[in-house]
Amino acid sequence: MAVIEKNIYPYVDETDKLPVCLRGIGGTGYQGIASRSGTNNFWNQILFCKSGTGRVELDKTEELEPGDILFTPGQTAHTYYPLSEKWETRWVVFDGRGCKEMLEALGLNKPMVIKNGCQKDMDKLFENMLNTLQTNPAGGVYKCSGMCYQLIIALHDVLANQTPDGSTVKNAILVPVIAYIEDNFRRDLPIGELVELSGVSHQYLGRLFRQSMKISMDRYIRRRRIWEAKRLLMETDRTVMDIANSCGFADSGYFCTIFKREENITPARYRLMSRRGDE
Repeated sequence: MAVIEKNIYPYVDETDKLPVCLRGIGGTGYQGIASRSGTNNFWNQILFCKSGTGRVELDKTEELEPGDILFTPGQTAHTYYPLSEKWETRWVVFDGRGCKEMLEALGLNKPMVIKNGCQKDMDKLFENMLNTLQTNPAGGVYKCSGMCYQLIIALHDVLANQTPDGSTVKNAILVPVIAYIEDNFRRDLPIGELVELSGVSHQYLGRLFRQSMKISMDRYIRRRRIWEAKRLLMETDRTVMDIANSCGFADSGYFCTIFKREENITPARYRLMSRRGDE
């Protein structure tokens, strides 16, 4: 699915009378910092994390990863900002004459992060709303307000499918796997270990991982190793061979090959360029 680089804020006077009204929709592959007080933002917001990672500061600080959904009711003070170089998000903001009562009835009257929420149906609604506004800017807002109602119901359905401890079924499987990768990516890490930890089949875990993280387990591990290698190249004077060994690569030659394939630059060149940028 292509990255969206567009923000649309439709407005028609008569839409103020609707029980639910779409106020804005958009997305970007380079989400920056957004900070809102509790008094100057009247709209409710649903934000989808599509790729990369970010962080949101509410009553507590939480990271937003691919598959996560952030919901903030109107007049909620919050700040979110990227943790990765590229952070792709999509968002919808809305209000309406009956919106507050509806959200309260559905249990959506407080800010929340839904980890690894199933976004498939919500993605379709988002695409339909965006396409409708692009092809019919004047009258499309009425249709989109109806789809916004459906989006709220879909969000409620995602929340209703959580397990008692507050995580989705997907999350209950993937969180231990991702935490295990984080603890063990610096060594040889057979996929079989992750399968055994998850308690599901290799095929199911692979499919679930790709659906939620938008990347295969093998590449996720490689990317995590490369991320650590980039940090060490920037912050230390350790040799390329030493960094390769400490990041789980069998030898420096293989490390250099993978690094250039992923970053389009050699490790040595990356170190040089990153340090020039600090001067």
